[in-house]
Amino acid sequence: MQGKISVVLLLLCCVVLASCKKDNTYRQALPPQNYTGTVYEYLRSKPGNFKDVLQVLDRSGLGQLLKTDTITIFAPTDQSLKAALDNYNVYRQAAQQPPVTLNDIDSSSWRAIMGNYLFSGSWRSSDFAGQDGKILVSKALRVMDLRLVNRRAAGVEGLGSEVVRLSHMNGSRFVKYWVSAYATTAEIKTTNGMVYVLEPGHVVGFNTFFGKASEYQNLYAEQKIFADGAATLPNGNIQLWNFYPKKLTAIDANTVETEMANRLSSNYLMRLTVNTDNTVTITAAPGSPTQDIHNKGACYFDQTASLFNLNYTYTDTNGKTYEVAEVIRYIAIREQ
Repeated sequence: MQGKISVVLLLLCCVVLASCKKDNTYRQALPPQNYTGTVYEYLRSKPGNFKDVLQVLDRSGLGQLLKTDTITIFAPTDQSLKAALDNYNVYRQAAQQPPVTLNDIDSSSWRAIMGNYLFSGSWRSSDFAGQDGKILVSKALRVMDLRLVNRRAAGVEGLGSEVVRLSHMNGSRFVKYWVSAYATTAEIKTTNGMVYVLEPGHVVGFNTFFGKASEYQNLYAEQKIFADGAATLPNGNIQLWNFYPKKLTAIDANTVETEMANRLSSNYLMRLTVNTDNTVTITAAPGSPTQDIHNKGACYFDQTASLFNLNYTYTDTNGKTYEVAEVIRYIAIREQ
């Protein structure tokens, strides 16, 4: 009898060991695929999923990149796009505004919204492995976090498929504030890059759709950014501001408007124009009580760090001149 029990236990151990053996097919339910054609052609070949997505990519000008550049896209589906538009129209109804269609939203808004799903280069899922994954700057010039993670299966961490998580950092370096979307496929390799298809439950735009869709956009405009600065007064005293929220309002393709230093209460407004070499020219906004503002020192936009580094002087309406050193960040460096 004891011998029979030993045999049964041995067989059970073999079954358990076999079931515990790593199986990449299970962990990555949809393995990497190859497609003979461009990223654009792949999306066009799936009209049931990407017809409307491709329409807004074309309107934004980003569609051309999918044909000609080496590019990786985390493609939201038409279902995700519809969810965003439906939510936006609920918001508009509450504000007693008429509903809009995809075609009613400005092309500049679509570029700002959809650009966060596109990245230069051909990135494999293995490139995002490791505890810290990889930080990439999107085609909308926003810093995004990409990591290869395990989804839960049956409520148990580590039993699900390995998928890539794309996170909008939402103005913070703290993970708890991030808004994330998960790929439902491994990479689909095309002739000019990679395609990942995002889960249909994702809502396009992460949490930025309302702000981006409601007004003209450029690559630098943002509803909320964070400024740290110092202004040297004529008497030598120094005024400081830290973690000071500002808004960058798009004026044209390369110019945004915001307050001078921390002088919004005085309605002192300046414009930042990003030149082709990423240097920044500072001018007074029309209608600002003071028109006397000039660059003084290095002024530039740092794409990699996602910030403006500014040095300028301005003279207030009382004739006092201030020297300002200011850094405007899209990602806050401390807790919100």
